[in-house]
Amino acid sequence: MSVTIADPITLPCGVRLKNRLVKAAMTAGLGDETNRATPRLETLYRRWAAGGAGALLTGNVQIDRRYLERPGNVAIDGPQDAAAMRALEAFAAAANGTGAEIFVQLSHAGRQTPIYVNKSPVAPSAVGLDLPGGQFGAPRALTVDEIEDVIDRFANAASVCKAAGFSGVQVHGAHGYLINQFISPYSNVRTDEYGGDLQGRTRFAVEIIRRIHQVAGQDF
Repeated sequence: MSVTIADPITLPCGVRLKNRLVKAAMTAGLGDETNRATPRLETLYRRWAAGGAGALLTGNVQIDRRYLERPGNVAIDGPQDAAAMRALEAFAAAANGTGAEIFVQLSHAGRQTPIYVNKSPVAPSAVGLDLPGGQFGAPRALTVDEIEDVIDRFANAASVCKAAGFSGVQVHGAHGYLINQFISPYSNVRTDEYGGDLQGRTRFAVEIIRRIHQVAGQDF
């Protein structure tokens, strides 16, 4: 039987998409000065949802406001107060009535935190970015305790997203951000359990996924 892009599809977690069109993750920079979601984000995603895609992926929602990808990122950092939760709930509801599902892209910029956000970013190893222009500060290596904290932050953010009414999360493991930095042998020269061979370098990503499943469930 032939399948078309207009046909529905059920994801392994159980979410059913009305079609196979996905709005890819793109950073918006529309968070407020405290890194909360805003009505501007609601308007943007309401319009994208009305465009007919089955799924919408947000861009760069950070799990630690100290290490943003850029100013204006939304950050889900620790417990959310009532105002922050209302803002996230309104964001999640932007697709209501369209049949679209919104997934939050959770991220940590690591050494790709701009220097005007944080002069001392963290990374798997103290390996800086060899780029002209001085965009990024020299990183320091995360301790194992700090790695555990980052894993917990991803899980907490996923749990908050579930409570706010989002359909799920996408864990950002590409484009040179922190998870990608752990996977790459060029930026990860650790010799402990989070470095070395491919299994060690991917341990961080795997533990994030496992922790998210523990707190948010396999069906989220």
